[in-house]
Amino acid sequence: MPKKLTKIQKIWHKIRKKCRQAWYFIKHRVFRLSETMAVRHDFCRSHKPKLTIVFIHGIASSYDAWRDTVKILEQDAELKDVRFVGIDLMGFGHSPRPKKFKYDYDDYRKALSRTLKKLKIKTPIMLAGHSMGCLISMDYSLLGSRKIDHLILVSPPIFRKNEIGSIADRFYHKAYTDLENHAGDAIIQQIAHIVDFLSSFDQKTLNTPAFKQSMDNLILNDQNWRRIFTVKTPTDAIHGRFDPLIIGENLRIAATRNRKITLTETVGAHDISALKQKRVVAIIKSRCLEALKSGAK
Repeated sequence: MPKKLTKIQKIWHKIRKKCRQAWYFIKHRVFRLSETMAVRHDFCRSHKPKLTIVFIHGIASSYDAWRDTVKILEQDAELKDVRFVGIDLMGFGHSPRPKKFKYDYDDYRKALSRTLKKLKIKTPIMLAGHSMGCLISMDYSLLGSRKIDHLILVSPPIFRKNEIGSIADRFYHKAYTDLENHAGDAIIQQIAHIVDFLSSFDQKTLNTPAFKQSMDNLILNDQNWRRIFTVKTPTDAIHGRFDPLIIGENLRIAATRNRKITLTETVGAHDISALKQKRVVAIIKSRCLEALKSGAK
């Protein structure tokens, strides 16, 4: 049973809520300041970082999806000059949920630009995305305001136009779209348990604009198939052989046609679980060391 709040605690929670609302009004209505995403993690063992890698999670998730992987990387002595930054995307985790935010590529790109500017990054930048975070990272490398030196895309959901309509027969559609359509039904709990087992999916976001609009505007966007061939940034794409949410053949075709993409197939499913975490860590470390060595010349 949850612990009951005392009268003082209830009053304190109300005061905090009112203060947050007042600050939001002053910040965005009076001073017209732009929204930035919540920075959940920002760490570098060195006082003068030489490289920054920003970790971006997927739909219905948060920085927590990357937490264990980042912890392993930042404890590596060879990566002491790397700055590790983890963020929560708009509408998810600890980030704001602006009413006017459309959760499309344009809005996510602008929010990421503002967040990177706020971080005052003075080093080369790598973006590491998981699932929908891959799409946002890829988009930013193409149209963002900052140059991105390398992309790490873990479990990128790339579908062709004719595949989107048939996703209903795939677990991917059951894990996301069906949950959206049947939110509130008794069966949702059973499906959600399966989804939670295979990914960092947070079922509490099902009825939010962030979830619904991100699904339509990003994941089920038939332009993703074309855009992956236009990526000019050196890219590592990684996916698990047992990932029911990804079409591996699409990634193999993309890697064949676009020489900037290096594809790695490993064990594991959709999430960055222990089964494929070692491979993801190894690739990220390798690319970081290459960047550090290149910068030292």
